[in-house]
Amino acid sequence: QAVAVLADSIGQTPEDTAQAIVRIANNNMVGALRSVLLERGLDPRDFTLLAIGGAGPVHVCDLMHEAGIPKGLVPVHPGQFSAYGFIITDARVDRHRTVQLSSLNFEPERASLLLQELVDTSLGELTAQGYSENLSITRSMEMRYLGQNYELELPLSFEAFTADNIVRVWQDFHDLHQARFGFCVPNSIIEVVNFMVTAVALSDKPALPRLAQAQAAAEPSASRTVLFDGQTISTPVYQRPALLAGHCISGPALIEEAASVTVLRPDMCLTVDRMGNLLIEQQDKANKNGGTH
Repeated sequence: QAVAVLADSIGQTPEDTAQAIVRIANNNMVGALRSVLLERGLDPRDFTLLAIGGAGPVHVCDLMHEAGIPKGLVPVHPGQFSAYGFIITDARVDRHRTVQLSSLNFEPERASLLLQELVDTSLGELTAQGYSENLSITRSMEMRYLGQNYELELPLSFEAFTADNIVRVWQDFHDLHQARFGFCVPNSIIEVVNFMVTAVALSDKPALPRLAQAQAAAEPSASRTVLFDGQTISTPVYQRPALLAGHCISGPALIEEAASVTVLRPDMCLTVDRMGNLLIEQQDKANKNGGTH
């Protein structure tokens, strides 16, 4: 009814207005996706789009189509995905320290002491919280070329700096800058801005149930008229709790569950894996890979 009132006020049909609302939302999300990927020099074709939240599965296929992302994944209970992750996440402490070092004046021994102080502080905080077993440490530092106003984070694979490994660090930074921005400046001075340490107390995770293997094709529970790209299509509706491992569904389709609905475009298909995830891809690519839908 709200869409009908808005449509009447702008002289459009409710269907066209609803589709425009969805298109605006999709365009905003595609813009954000491209910023995250392209600004880091990443190719969308190398990734799978994870659809979480109650609304994520509604938009996932459109976002894949618009952003050029070949695969999508809708996890079990997408509406509760973030909350579940929060409950089972490992205890973690992040600490950083601002430094004024560069490739001209880097002192490995002094830098190692500063880094170790962060490690000791992080582990001390975890211990104070009651964690003393299965602790892990990751180290990194933020760096930039002299005169830049943005930094790149470079992971460190060692516990202390030496005259030998710091040479590798400078080269790794050049390589990272080349991969991220398409160029590097090998003879430029490199500034070290921050040392960073993350301490994690690893915890046991619950075993998730696996689905039984499907012995027959998935059966729709109903049919609904849906507007896809301006075309009205009679669309089968499936109940997600009834889907089993190996079920394959070709679009168009709606996959309903308690807190969400996955909207499967006509040019896409999905497969249910053993964990109950919905794996989405283009129908032509699925057929080339031997899928049956």
